[in-house]
Amino acid sequence: MNNTNEPVGIGKGLSTLERPKFGPGMLLQHEDLEQLNVYTRSLSRLLFQSFFGCGVICGLVVTAVELVDECQKLKVTVQPGVALTCAGDPVYVPAEKSACTKGYFRKDGASEVWVKLCATVKCCAPRTTTCSSDDDEATSACTREIDAFEIQLVKDRPKCACACPDDDTDQYDNDDDDDHENDCLCADITCHKNHYDGVCGCTCGDCSACDCACVLLARVYWDDQKNRWLVDHSVRRFIRPVLMRDRQVEKERAGAADEAKAAEQGAQPAPAADSEQTQTATKKSSKKAPATTK
Repeated sequence: MNNTNEPVGIGKGLSTLERPKFGPGMLLQHEDLEQLNVYTRSLSRLLFQSFFGCGVICGLVVTAVELVDECQKLKVTVQPGVALTCAGDPVYVPAEKSACTKGYFRKDGASEVWVKLCATVKCCAPRTTTCSSDDDEATSACTREIDAFEIQLVKDRPKCACACPDDDTDQYDNDDDDDHENDCLCADITCHKNHYDGVCGCTCGDCSACDCACVLLARVYWDDQKNRWLVDHSVRRFIRPVLMRDRQVEKERAGAADEAKAAEQGAQPAPAADSEQTQTATKKSSKKAPATTK
């Protein structure tokens, strides 16, 4: 008796991931070997984008101070840490790094500066690629690429750098539970809505690939009452991994409950996405999800 579970329908397609295959006696070219690097990097990008999106993973705390003895420049310091760009590339800052504004920053009435971290690459170890005649110049190509970073201070909020939305004012509201020992550390905010809804990846919209390489770290602003520069980290997108329930299952169960209730009342069921029960279940699950992992 055949106990195999034969499929009743099949749909096939191709992924964008491609890895090389080698065999005995094969003549290899540089494209074959480079594909090893391309495959592993593409795979890492795909997983990072799907798991976390983009933002700050750990560290990268910003401090700011005005240098009175140096033409009152604003000095911004970023602590070591790791971030993830929208393209899925990690940005590693191994040691504390500072950046300064040019001259007296508040001379022209500047009251704030935005700090962003951008991923860059440094090419090194060049090597001659081909033999050439005496009349031709030898060409060379780099044999190593070092991941690098750049801290940029800008006067206006970056439009394309990975960050939380401007109107995201409730990301640290947690007033529904008086027992703060059991407060969930999961983010119930617009900034992470796609993450909680199970939406894949991170998109840069109309931004260029270069803009996709930047992550917003903080907003530094001048406080007239305290007479010093202050740092606001709420604008950054924090993406420490968490374990959570499947939101799609909650939506399906909420929709089934709506249909059952409507059937009892003899009315047409409302769409699950617009139902009050669905919105309530969505809000509760994002607040009551398991705490962050260490």
